[in-house]
Formats: sequence, structure tokens, C-alpha cells
Amino acid sequence: MFKRFFLGLFIDAFGLMAIAWILAPNVYVADFMSAMLVALLLSIVNSLIRPIVSLLALPLNILTFGLFRFIVNGLMFALVASLFDNSFVFTSFWYAILTAVLFAIYHWVFEKFIQKNN
Repeated sequence: MFKRFFLGLFIDAFGLMAIAWILAPNVYVADFMSAMLVALLLSIVNSLIRPIVSLLALPLNILTFGLFRFIVNGLMFALVASLFDNSFVFTSFWYAILTAVLFAIYHWVFEKFIQKNN
């Protein structure tokens, strides 16, 4: 159980570094240790705060046919970035949303890969 959790953190940190490299001038992650801390904090925020925000945003999510979920994901990334001074930075909220979308795709692919190999 812990092995899978730490493997997931490592994979998520690597994904954050790769996404920051792809979106280089607009998304910044200082180093791999910062990426590990961001991945850990993202997992905590996504398990504790995101369900509450998603429930409160349910009417907007229904009105926008689910597109508001991208905004909620971007808000979670922006929240985590606000807790890190200069080691995890976005130039704008739109890049937080784009990072969240790319990270969700990356996370989904590697989750399928891990499930297939177990």
C-alpha cells in the first residue's frame, strides 16, 4: 500500500516536472524535491478540499455541461501553488488550468499502466 503510494508520488512528481518543461516559461517547478512536495500536497488537497468545492460548484458544473470542472481543477493547482513561494509558479490562472488538464491526462495514462502491470 505504501509502496504504491510512494510510486504514485514519484510518478506524479516526474509528470509535474515534464509538464513544467513543456510549458516552460509559464509554469515553473524549481526541482524534483519541490515537485515531490507539490505532488504530495496535491493528493491531500484533491482528497480533502476538492470534493467540497466540487459539491459547491455542482450547479455551475451542470449549467456548463461539466466544463466548470476544469476551473475547479485549475483552482486546486492554483491553491497548491499559492502555498509554495517560488518553487511552483504559474504566470496566469489559464496556465494553472492547462497544467491541471495535462496532469490529469498524464495521471490517467500512468494509472492505467500501473494497473496493467499489477
